[in-house]
Amino acid sequence: MNVQQMLQAIADDEDKVVNALCEMLKIKAVGPENGGTGEGERGDFLLSLAKQLGFDDVELYESEDPRVPSGRRPNIVIRVKGSADTTIWVVTHMDIVPEGDLSAWNSPPYEPKVMDGRVYARGAEDNGQDLIASLYGLAAIVRAGVTPECNIGLAFVSDEEYGNTHGIDFLLNKGIFKKDDLIVVPDHGYADGSAIAVVEKSVAWIRVVVVGRQTHGSTPDNGINAFEVSARFLADCMDQLRAKFSKSDELFDPPQSTFVPSKCEANGPNINTVPGRQEFACDFRVLPDYDVEDIMSLMKAVAGEHEKTTGAKIELSFLDRSVSAGKTSPDAEVVKRLRRAITAVGGFDAKPIGIGGATCANPFRREGLDAVAWSTIPGTGHDANEYVEISGLMFDAKVYAVMFAGANIGGG
Repeated sequence: MNVQQMLQAIADDEDKVVNALCEMLKIKAVGPENGGTGEGERGDFLLSLAKQLGFDDVELYESEDPRVPSGRRPNIVIRVKGSADTTIWVVTHMDIVPEGDLSAWNSPPYEPKVMDGRVYARGAEDNGQDLIASLYGLAAIVRAGVTPECNIGLAFVSDEEYGNTHGIDFLLNKGIFKKDDLIVVPDHGYADGSAIAVVEKSVAWIRVVVVGRQTHGSTPDNGINAFEVSARFLADCMDQLRAKFSKSDELFDPPQSTFVPSKCEANGPNINTVPGRQEFACDFRVLPDYDVEDIMSLMKAVAGEHEKTTGAKIELSFLDRSVSAGKTSPDAEVVKRLRRAITAVGGFDAKPIGIGGATCANPFRREGLDAVAWSTIPGTGHDANEYVEISGLMFDAKVYAVMFAGANIGGG
């Protein structure tokens, strides 16, 4: 079998692939943090589907969690033996976020709707498309009798939306992934599939509370205006942060660290009161060259200066932080293999990039594994009326099949 025959075989399976995606998306798989029952039913569906597709090496790894009815969160691992010892993994997740405001949906979120070349449903993009695409891409080469160039692993994990404790971290602690494994995580993507994320910025969400002294608006000198102190402190912080942490890395767009004041709480219902308390928050995306603790240290130093000059109290804390685990080299083997497959299927070269958001490639990089984030998605995950393009679903299945087969499939 050559590449073109493989691509045609996958194209011929389009109805089956779309149907499998729709059947899976009927199963609500919201985590217990939002009152859901977890991924158990969806896991059962995928175990059955894997057997129907002829996979022999399928294992279930369960993490104990008393918050779900079964007391366990499933993780499914499918392995296919290749002609070399290296293992290429595609790691996708079964859990989804809640549907949100039902009135914003044009169709029921758990009744998948196929319309105008799209599949609409909650979880269609995040992460249903590439879970099904990777499964059917691997099934195609197994059915064709093609031995993968490397060992292949598919991991369908739980708990991605709420921290990875019962999913990726659980499997890492089990030793499922080995030192030289190559990891693809479809946790980020462009609509045309033209970018492979090899590094991400650290994310720091910082809460600021300024406590002054409330007084009447006609006698401002009797109080300490927490709003005004906040404004002066914030402007000073932004200037100093941008000046000190000013490196650029052209892998990223934008290439610099970004420091964004992003949320401001109400400080009172009326106009004629000098506010005694002001709270706001910032969203910082920081190049991996920098330590987010150094960001916080500078802010605390600036806060100390403003406390001395104003008499206010300024409290700073992390609301959330995700520290970049560094970079997978743009020349790493996983990048090369994925790029070759994308070129074979799409006729274009996907470029390595850095991104500003946290992905599930980061936990793997933290363990010293080469991991990238890639998929072909429209960017509707978590939105009302979430959808995927069927063309993107099939494109990704073809890319995975070609990447898995590698040199063990002919040209043409």
